[in-house]
Amino acid sequence: MAHIHVLSPDVRGKIAAGEVIIRPASVVKELVENSLDARAKRVEVEITNGGKDKCLVNDNGYGMGREDAQLALERYATSKISLIEDIENIRTFGFRGEALASIAHVSQFEIETSNGTTGTRIVCEGGVLKGVFDSERPQGTRVKVSSLFYNLPARRKFLKSAAWERHLISETIKAYAIIFPQSVFIFADADRSIMNLPQVDSMEKRVKTMIPPQATAYLVDVDFRVGTTHISGVLSRPDLDISYRLNNIYVNSRPVRYPRVYRAILEAYGGPKNPPIFAVNIQTEPQLVDANVHPAKSEVKFKEERYVLDLLGQMIRREVFQKSITVDYEFDKRDTQRTRVVSQRFVQDVVVPYATDRVEPAHDSEEFWQLHDTYVLAQTKSGLIIIDQHVAHERVIYESIMKGRVQSQRLLFPITIELTPEEYQVYERTKDALKEMGIEFKEFSSHTVVIDSLPADFRINRDEIGGLFGELVELGNLVDEKSRIARVLACRGAIKAGQKLSTPEMQALIDRLFATENPYTCPHGRPIVIKWTLEELAHRFGRS
Repeated sequence: MAHIHVLSPDVRGKIAAGEVIIRPASVVKELVENSLDARAKRVEVEITNGGKDKCLVNDNGYGMGREDAQLALERYATSKISLIEDIENIRTFGFRGEALASIAHVSQFEIETSNGTTGTRIVCEGGVLKGVFDSERPQGTRVKVSSLFYNLPARRKFLKSAAWERHLISETIKAYAIIFPQSVFIFADADRSIMNLPQVDSMEKRVKTMIPPQATAYLVDVDFRVGTTHISGVLSRPDLDISYRLNNIYVNSRPVRYPRVYRAILEAYGGPKNPPIFAVNIQTEPQLVDANVHPAKSEVKFKEERYVLDLLGQMIRREVFQKSITVDYEFDKRDTQRTRVVSQRFVQDVVVPYATDRVEPAHDSEEFWQLHDTYVLAQTKSGLIIIDQHVAHERVIYESIMKGRVQSQRLLFPITIELTPEEYQVYERTKDALKEMGIEFKEFSSHTVVIDSLPADFRINRDEIGGLFGELVELGNLVDEKSRIARVLACRGAIKAGQKLSTPEMQALIDRLFATENPYTCPHGRPIVIKWTLEELAHRFGRS
């Protein structure tokens, strides 16, 4: 007797449905996508009990005639593609022809639709057709899904609380509302209004209705084109000082999960403590995107992924950081006629002689103050910025190292360091890289090295440089990564909290900081700049 047998159509249908429909939010996602593919300008969503008892989506799209409505409930029936080659040119949300059939298999299902001429209502239960009726509804489509997973009790058992399922549905609707700001989105739960988003003319305006008011001033609208790739949307400035979760990624206007894109954005921001707020749409030719990665169509893959990630990093540096610097770093130049001596390099107090260059002043010297020999305060046109001098200098050194712009300076008094066996091993492993970064050695004897030169930008004493190799040992195998070594050197060589700076040194630090690609977070992700606007100060003092 054979042990292998063919599954019945009913079992096959339920298994296939389980790949597409996981929870109520999956139902809403598929139905909203159908509405948007139908060019709907108004999408209404209504649920009961977190969508477990009812999910209803009503739209004013172009609707369907009776024949199309009946075919739409058949598995693999779609108007989006005809040939296998069409998968290379997907321009719609749907294309697999599975969504409505999958939903109908695991619920009590009703669809009412009209193309403006013929109205049709179809009722199904567990994938079984119960009736086809005439309807008088206006053009558009209304889908009602009741008792989700009533015939799959194990699947229904694993759904979360109604509140959590409602939250997931709300986040799903928000994702589509952001990328389709010209459409109205309404969301209600058991006759209680959850969301009512009117039509607006841009993603930026839509996002501003969804985030805390104090965060809206930190948004930067971006529009970046290179060849056939177009990156648009909104991102927060790197000096955002509140925590709010909005990190939407779109590919050709499709909301997707794309971990490598998410990591690329965080890396461009320098791994900040508070992740940036962003909604980014990456548009390119459909042939360059594989949209057929997952049955739920929630994941895609760029065929030239490295190229796209590089463009994304360039966009953030050029569009977000440069715009942020322009906004923030406008000093009040009340006295630009005077000249003075300004330090372009920082003094290595113990081991390197002081050096200065004469330059034109960038702003009035009276606009700089040092607080507790740790923070630099500077007046701007819009208020005040506070800069942590250590992490600011750390950022300057780090970018100089990574870009190969380090100038080495010979020490008047070489530094001798006795290394432990572990430290000597890491010295042998990193000495070539360290030399490229401006640190030159001579080997005096076994486990003893002499430092002849250091980067000219270092502010460091003998004890601090002596601990360098102990910190490199702690990196383990990561010590082979240039960026990891650069972070250690930048932290070791930067100005420390408690070090007194002259006014010219404060000016030079700020000028050089805002010349970096990311002046808002240090290489370890700590914030560098805090901004206080005149409006914020007035509010704190009760003036507004």
